[in-house]
Amino acid sequence: MGCTAASISCLVSLISNAASSLETYYTANSTRPYVPSLDDTEPHPLDNEIYPLDVRQAAQTLEGACAQLCATLVRPNHTILNKHLDVYQNAYLSAILRAQIADILLDEPAGLSVSEISKRCNISEKKLSRVLRTLDSQHIFREVSKDTFANNRLSMLLLSSDPLASMGLHVSDEPTNKAATHLVDTLLDPEWGHSNAPERAPFNRAFGAPIPIWHYFEGNNDPKAAEQGARFGKAMIGWNATCDSYAIATSYPWGKLHDGAIVNDVGGGWGHISMELESWPKECPQAIADGKIEFKFVDLFVESPIANCDIYLLKNVIHLMPDKAATTALSNVRKVMAATSRVLVRESDFMILHLKPIDARLSPKTEDYIMQGGVRVPDNECNLKQAQPPLLPNYGGGRIRQYRTDAAMMVLCNSQERTLDDFIQLGRIAGLEFVKVWDLGEIGAVEFAPGSIEK
Repeated sequence: MGCTAASISCLVSLISNAASSLETYYTANSTRPYVPSLDDTEPHPLDNEIYPLDVRQAAQTLEGACAQLCATLVRPNHTILNKHLDVYQNAYLSAILRAQIADILLDEPAGLSVSEISKRCNISEKKLSRVLRTLDSQHIFREVSKDTFANNRLSMLLLSSDPLASMGLHVSDEPTNKAATHLVDTLLDPEWGHSNAPERAPFNRAFGAPIPIWHYFEGNNDPKAAEQGARFGKAMIGWNATCDSYAIATSYPWGKLHDGAIVNDVGGGWGHISMELESWPKECPQAIADGKIEFKFVDLFVESPIANCDIYLLKNVIHLMPDKAATTALSNVRKVMAATSRVLVRESDFMILHLKPIDARLSPKTEDYIMQGGVRVPDNECNLKQAQPPLLPNYGGGRIRQYRTDAAMMVLCNSQERTLDDFIQLGRIAGLEFVKVWDLGEIGAVEFAPGSIEK
């Protein structure tokens, strides 16, 4: 069946309307009411702002519709061949990051000749020019004149001081890149391919490590692993800022909590959260002195956290676990919850699950990705917002990060991001009954009410 002219026109219209919405968002800014040029290296006031819901949806629509339109109109072999060649993008970015090219160009608004850049980073001049020209063709860096390059709006995020540079190295360098090359061998292995054990991930196959990657990152007797773990912690700051992970701060009714409410940050000892914890003694010494903050080591698989807190906040925890481990962790939290306690589980950048203990009067919450399929269903049968047709209901390329993150979970720790049905099943086992999904754009919220515990 052929694609109708109306479908093409609808995609074009979606692109136009989404672009207009994003342009309006920029031009409404009182400080700098304009869309910054790609050549601009000065940060715009909106660069680190949390997108409002309608702006997040416009951005996802723009990316998804552009990708779908190209996939529709361009020859299939052209599209697939380009996908195969994406591997070199990763390699080039890794070279740029490790050589700190963006740093070299930082105070050179007129640019530097590739020969001068070559001298400063010790990469072959001719090879470096090919790398930079390829990235310039993708709007990363700017070729000012022949063989003279400068930073631009995108390359500024490759500065070694930017957390996204750490994320780039985490993905393009060890351990992620090396582990990813072992994915297919692991999937096809008759034993490892059907195992959910965290020590049987492609990462373990690649490194010969008998322990899960999170223990590897502790770096016991391995300085390189410790360095990678620290880099991952910094990377999470960039990841969460990029993906509006902190939208929960404005979307959840924190103001309705009673004075003196206790928040228990469960599992906050790794990633960017550990770095935030390290700043507490310096930034809030009085809070510690007054006993308003307490730190405690907890192995969530064998024990429970501090009892009777108002909110148990789990960040980047559940998606690291296979189902059995996840239900164990949630059960150990459940054991110490008061009647009005709530659980907030935050995973990566996307979803908020509202969980409620069996005898609770208020709904606790957890945050994670909600994986959404590409099959459109009637709106009255769908708990998740679907993109406007003919765009794929899951926004296609507009939400590709959640699928990339799911791949990372598979490669690095043999775990997964979950569909709504998966979360409902986890809730059912933990004695939680599904109520509704709250749409927060790239983030979603799933609410559970009390239910019976499965035997």
